[in-house]
Amino acid sequence: MAQYTSTTASSLRDNATGNNIREDLGNIIFNVSPFQTPFTSGIPTASATADNHEWLTDELAAAVATNAAIEANIQTGTVGSARTRKGNQVMIASKTVAVTQKAEMFDRAGVPGKEMAYQLMKIGKELQMDIEKQTLQCYGVTPAGAGTTPAATKRSATSTIAGVSAAFGSWINTNEEKNGGTDNTASTGLTVPVVAGGGNTAIDQDKMDALLDSIWTNSGDFSNTKIMASAGVVGSIRNVLNGMASTVSADLNGNATDGGNIIARVAVYVSQFGPIAVVPNKHMPANTLYVMDYNTWGIAFGGGTKIHTTDIATQASAEQKLLESYYTLEARSEESNGAYYNIA
Repeated sequence: MAQYTSTTASSLRDNATGNNIREDLGNIIFNVSPFQTPFTSGIPTASATADNHEWLTDELAAAVATNAAIEANIQTGTVGSARTRKGNQVMIASKTVAVTQKAEMFDRAGVPGKEMAYQLMKIGKELQMDIEKQTLQCYGVTPAGAGTTPAATKRSATSTIAGVSAAFGSWINTNEEKNGGTDNTASTGLTVPVVAGGGNTAIDQDKMDALLDSIWTNSGDFSNTKIMASAGVVGSIRNVLNGMASTVSADLNGNATDGGNIIARVAVYVSQFGPIAVVPNKHMPANTLYVMDYNTWGIAFGGGTKIHTTDIATQASAEQKLLESYYTLEARSEESNGAYYNIA
């Protein structure tokens, strides 16, 4: 029986036949960038109807142990405490996309429908990440002039200047810890803390305890409180703070080894006021930790929706769309939150 040789059998890799092989391109597009917005996705939403979006705050009088009244004694009424009026400026975040008619005609790998729909979904996520990053800022005063880079403080919009929403760190004033520099001086959205120029140091257990003590004294409610920081800072506090779980209390088969409680390595910080969820967030400012009560923040959107889509006139056979979000951050009770700066 004749044997096959290299001269009698053609390989698919031969130059002569290689051009007949179809390309091996999967029909799925994998998004390699993480998409997470734990802060703005977790806090309540509201509606903004003016550039200067305002809200009212009030507080209870301090408790006393001497409130004893005589029966049937006529009391003289006292004037109640005045409410505090706060406000923030609406900011516009926007992105545009253009897709040619030719791109819509051809068969595209991984896009079963229209290319424009895919692009709108993609830049919509990018827009939400931009908002997340901006609302979490804490450093730098926003310049007043046109064309200047926005920072953490608010700015009114004009015909030539973009409005800026004051970010998280611009509101925190009551509960702050740092390894140098000066505290924020007000809770108006117009000031920020000044961090030390000498570098960052490891988180301090006593300072962290003092921060939580201060939040408890001024709010007393840790029911929806979270610790948020970048992954690097979360790693730092895990290695230093006593309350951070250092092991997973389960064996390799998932069987609990501590009486039924499974404690995640990074997910929980056990404080003097109970466990607090730890949320890593890649959009957090560097070397910064927030203790945040989600119930005391809000994000207000203009026009009744988070993202507005506007058609732009087609040019050179390209369909164009504009995505915009009109938003501002509400600090409903900054006293229930805290910040720790300059963490190595």
